[in-house]
Amino acid sequence: MKSWKKISEKLLLEHPRISIYEDEVELPNGRRTQYLRFTNRGDAAQVIVVDDSGKILVQKEYSYPPNEWLYQFPGGKIDNNESPADGAKRELAEESQYSADLTEIGWFYVDNRRSDSKFYVFMATNIKTISTHSSDDEEEFEHYWLTEEEIDHLIKDGDIKNYSFLAAWAFYKTRNVL
Repeated sequence: MKSWKKISEKLLLEHPRISIYEDEVELPNGRRTQYLRFTNRGDAAQVIVVDDSGKILVQKEYSYPPNEWLYQFPGGKIDNNESPADGAKRELAEESQYSADLTEIGWFYVDNRRSDSKFYVFMATNIKTISTHSSDDEEEFEHYWLTEEEIDHLIKDGDIKNYSFLAAWAFYKTRNVL
């Protein structure tokens, strides 16, 4: 299998949250084509928080593009100066007011067809309440503590529509099998 060869790149849009490029690439068969890719999105992390009784913290947050409240786990963008674990700890504190012991249980590409950004998944145990307030005006959450069976039921019924939730849940459910 051969890789593609980049011939040139053209910046189409630059924004603090994303840059969009159009590359001219040569495919393994020798043909050339234009290819759209994103950069500057950065990596992200999310945390599956498990309390002492085995219940899991699930949040609902409004998502503007689909105009829906979607289920998710606490998490978000990892800052440039942070490790994935440090970003996960900060996001957990900001979005849930908890600190915890974290264990990385996997990662996946956010959109491998357009970006090389990664999404790290952590499991949190030994949770402690802290007094931190999220300063992001774009974030508002409803918090639920659910059993694994309740989460599986939401997935089965099609109520979980967030790909990062579904991918994280797959890591969580298979963590003892790996």
